[in-house]
Amino acid sequence: MPSEKIVLLGGGSLFFRTVLTELAVTEELSGSEVVLYDIPASLERLSTMERFGRCAADQAGTGLKVRATTDLADAVDGAGFAVSSIGVSGPDRRWHELDVRVPMKYGIVQTTGDTVGPGGMMAGFRTIPIFLQIAREMERRCPGVIFFNHSNPMAILCRALTKYTGIQRVIGLCHGVQGTQRYLAEKLGVPYEELDMVAVGVNHMLWVISLTHKGKDLYHLLRERLQGEEPPGHRFAKHLFEVFGYYPVNNDRHIIEFFPYLRAARTPEEIPYRLRSRVEGIEKWRREDMGRRQWEELRRMADGEEPIPLPEELSPEAIGKLVADISLGRREVYIVNIPNCGCVPNLPDYAIVEVQGVTDDRGVRGLYTGEVPQPVLGWMYARTVWTELVVDAGVKGDRRLALQAMAQDPQILSLDEAETLLNELLEAHKGRLPQFFSK
Repeated sequence: MPSEKIVLLGGGSLFFRTVLTELAVTEELSGSEVVLYDIPASLERLSTMERFGRCAADQAGTGLKVRATTDLADAVDGAGFAVSSIGVSGPDRRWHELDVRVPMKYGIVQTTGDTVGPGGMMAGFRTIPIFLQIAREMERRCPGVIFFNHSNPMAILCRALTKYTGIQRVIGLCHGVQGTQRYLAEKLGVPYEELDMVAVGVNHMLWVISLTHKGKDLYHLLRERLQGEEPPGHRFAKHLFEVFGYYPVNNDRHIIEFFPYLRAARTPEEIPYRLRSRVEGIEKWRREDMGRRQWEELRRMADGEEPIPLPEELSPEAIGKLVADISLGRREVYIVNIPNCGCVPNLPDYAIVEVQGVTDDRGVRGLYTGEVPQPVLGWMYARTVWTELVVDAGVKGDRRLALQAMAQDPQILSLDEAETLLNELLEAHKGRLPQFFSK
């Protein structure tokens, strides 16, 4: 059985609760070492997550070793796998709040703000330098590492690594496809495991190009089942389906930001499809003190005051099984974000696409998925071009490229608005964007 070194980047992130427990119960990884890495400012959370991981490993009894460090070189040295959950867009991040509050002054209301739009772009600008710094250390100490990214904006960060660093085995993980498949399976009355769904596109915005059960096409049945419904969280998705003929993947708050239709709302109260602004979600998070409550629950488990619920079934990302499958060279199919390289013929080969991929001892190879359907190709292609501009601007600190990206955002109404908003956002984040202010 393989013994791996697995580094968790942004180790003080709550996302690693699931990762640690899944790694702990994966018997094929018995004796492996997990290293939690984070910056000194997150030391308290990092320490809590380390204790949690050790308790989970003790409960599982698989011999998983867990430790934490704030030394990047130590963390990545000799690592075979890395998992990133570097947080720049959570509701407890003040800079993320600026991402959504500043554009609101211009009548741009965002519902998520971590993938596309002004919020997604700014999140990318802040995080790209962090990823490049980590990648440079990896180039020296673990050049063949398999890098799993869970951080948003997914496509921007994966592309920055594959375009500008020697770290090439980059695999983005998300659970949007699985969530939509589960939702559609319920609507269709088909077991989730038996529904054969093929989706194609970019992270947080894919289209279902095939929906079958035991070889029978179910798209006609889906139209019947959704007739007359107003499904919460899926109203916009249903409307897109009615107009374009293909069902979109993900929930409405992610999907709608890829289109210009949000601009119909000049205030949060006017957002269509009964969606809420990201600002409202942030305020609710703080009002209910959700962050502190989640960490307090984790602390109790980390200190042995409560048992840790070990997973009885895999999460959508299935990190433990995924690492084990690659380590052992097992062929299994996963949903991944990887360079296109022909998987989707009518998108650029360099684009980071979300497709089915099969594991082997080198990582994950993308499977031919098929073309993005013509009725929706324009939306998808525009996002790949926008992503490339954001990556180049974020790496080079190039304001002209940043303005070109902002001007292509579907929420922007004029070039003057694009320039003014960009300048205000850059200035608001000046302390976190050295690449734009060091010249």
